[in-house]
Parts: sequence; C-alpha cells; structure tokens
Amino acid sequence: MSRLCSVIFCIGALFAACLFASLRPAMAQDALAVDIHGPGQARMNLVLTQPFAGSGQDGPARKLQDLINKNLAFMPFLQVVPQSQILGQIGGPQADQIDFKPFGLARIDVLVTSNWTPGGNLGNIELRAFEVYSQKVLVGKGFDAVTDAQLPDIADRFCMELMLKLTGQGGFFNSQLAFSKPTGPKSSEIWVVRPTGRGLTKVTSYGDLGMAISPAWSFDGGKIAFTLIGSRSHYLGIWSGGGKPAVHTMPCTSVVSPRFLPDGRVAVALNLHSESAIYILNSAFQPGSPAVKTNGIAVSPSFDASGRYMAYVSDEAGSPNIYLKDMSTGASRRLTKSGYNTNPSISPDGTLVTYTKQLGVQKVFVMDLATGAEQQITSGGGSDENPSFSPDGYFIAFSSTRGGQPKIYITTRHGAPPIMVPTGDGAAKMPSWGPLPGK
Repeated sequence: MSRLCSVIFCIGALFAACLFASLRPAMAQDALAVDIHGPGQARMNLVLTQPFAGSGQDGPARKLQDLINKNLAFMPFLQVVPQSQILGQIGGPQADQIDFKPFGLARIDVLVTSNWTPGGNLGNIELRAFEVYSQKVLVGKGFDAVTDAQLPDIADRFCMELMLKLTGQGGFFNSQLAFSKPTGPKSSEIWVVRPTGRGLTKVTSYGDLGMAISPAWSFDGGKIAFTLIGSRSHYLGIWSGGGKPAVHTMPCTSVVSPRFLPDGRVAVALNLHSESAIYILNSAFQPGSPAVKTNGIAVSPSFDASGRYMAYVSDEAGSPNIYLKDMSTGASRRLTKSGYNTNPSISPDGTLVTYTKQLGVQKVFVMDLATGAEQQITSGGGSDENPSFSPDGYFIAFSSTRGGQPKIYITTRHGAPPIMVPTGDGAAKMPSWGPLPGK
C-alpha cells in the first residue's frame, strides 16, 4: 500500500508541476527578448492598460494611447491583448499597485502603463513597460509640461525604447521612406514619410515638366538620388535635405535606378555606346569606366553598408536575374537561377537580398546569400514590387496593388502580414528606406 501511495504521490506531483509550468508566462526567462533576425518569429503578448489621468487630461491621454497602439501595430513580434480580456486588478501605474498574477496566468509578457499628473501645458507623463514574470520595469520614460504637438514624438520615443529593449533594434522609429507619387499621366513627384505615416512631405515640384521616379536614400539619410524623366531625356536628381534638388545632365538619354554607395558616391545604370552598364559617378556626377558591364543590360545596383557587395540585375543569361558582385575582388556570381527577377535590395549587413519574381504577377522574395535558399514573403492578390530593406535589416517596404491602386506596405524578412503605410490620396510607388539624418 505504501508503495502504491508513493506512486500516486509522484504522479500527483508531476501533474502539479506540469500544470504550474503551463500557467507560467509565455516568455518567462532571465531576459525577456526576441531574436528578430533568427529563423521563424516568436511573439510576445502585451497589454496596454487604460491611462491614469487627471481632470481635463482624458482627451490627451486617449490620444497618446491611440498613437502608441498604432505604433505597436507595426511590430509583428508583439500581440496587443485588450485589457478587458484580463481579470487582473490595476490600482495604479507602478508595480506595487498592480496584481501581476492574472496577467501571468493569461500568458501576458509585457504590461504598459501611463500616468498623467498636473504640470505645465497638458501636464506631465510617466510611461512604464513591465515584464510580467519578473514584475520589473523594462522601460520607464518621463516627460514634463508636454504639448499636444509633442505627443507623436513621445509615442515614437517610448516605442523605440521598448523595441530596443526587446530586440536590440529600435531604428524603425528613427527611419524614413522616400517614394514616388504620380500626379498625372506624365508627371510624378518624390515624397518622404515616416514608416508610421507621419511627416508626409513632398520634396520635388516638377509638375508637367517631368516624372521624378526611383528615389534612393543616402546611407546617412541626408540625400535622395532619383531619376527625372523629361520630355527629351533623363536626368539625375539629387535632393540634399531641403530646397530645390540639383539636376545633373548625363552623357546619354537613359538614366536608370540611381543608388548611393556608403561613401556618398552614386551608382547608376546608363546607356552609353548602345550598351546598358552600371557606372559609379565621380564628384562631378560624371561616369568613368563601367563598374558592371555584361553581354546584356545591367541595372538596379544595391549596396550593403560596407560597400563591399553590390546586387544588380542582368539579362546576360536570357531573362533578367539577380547577380552579386564583390567590389573588392571584382568577382560576380548569379544568385537567382530561373524566372524573371528584378528590383534587388541587399540587406545592410550583406547577408540577404530581397527582390521581385514574376509569378503571373510579381511577388517579393528573400534569399540567404550564404546558402542560396530563397523564400517568398508576399502572397495574395495584386502585384508586389520594389522591395527595400530597412536600415536595421528586419523590415522590408514594397509597393503593391493588392488594394487596387499602388500603395506602400511594410512586412519583415520573415514575411509578416503586410501593413499599409499612410501616404495620402493617390498611388504611391518605388519605396526606398533610409535612416533619419544623424540617427
């Protein structure tokens, strides 16, 4: 009998241990973190609690809450869970005022609180993100005498710090997109916008004089190179962060896909001597010898942050394919083996390249340059084109007609569900992703 009791006791203990383990938070560990660059994509559960606000502060508090919630929607590794789904009691914004146990049982990993107190202008704000398992503060930010105009920046700064803490990367909120917006049958302008849709600004104003297309950020985020298609020729445009862009005349009528190198020089595909080749321009924005010359066309250069590797398109094997050139050795190799492949963008660390492949309509793929393995990361209706890596190498922007007219969407290197970037009325095409200057 005693032996039977011992067996029953052991089974009961094992069951209790398993039950206890199943109730622990989803990401319980020594350091709460997500490897966004690793294989697959883990997700954390986050609750954004109702703000604690004083009299007259409810409106601004709700606005900030909405801004933070919209920012978090761009983070595919976070699943925002409504507070109403959790029975936990929150008596205040600090750890000793929160009953964390129900949130832990509901497998919530991160709890965010906001507290408004009297002060200048709208008042003072305290924002905290807690790790539920340890009940420790992951991120704490305070802002005094805030104004309504500052609320978007406060939301960005808090979400940037939270992303940095969880992933080691926070550059999404210190980055910007350039894109081309058609304004007529033969006119198009270059615009810039933050990836969350804020700061939408037109930077060219050519009207019917030409089409400004194919924008590309410099690696420091201070300049945009683009193609200006006039009535008789193509030109190279350079916008330097303000004012009217400079326009450079090339010794040919075709100027295609200009791109910056990390050292600030510009590479561009030119049709000289009846041959399409990629040239690196000198300080006077004039070509020397070709950097890439093939038996066919060579267009669409893209450089990693070291400047050692350049991805480009060539049709020397028949149909367009993606190639990679080692700029230090001069050696090139073909990456894609079949199909119609265009629009390469190499990741800043030089480990991946994203591009479009024709599958009836165009879809976005990512290739691991070490293994050659390729993965389709967009699907569904419409055509997906012109992918561009973010400065942190995690997000990818692309244009798509999945909703009708072309718009800019954001996914990740893992193929997270795309989110549309607000770009105002009309079509938006050819995105290029770069950092904010000085970031």
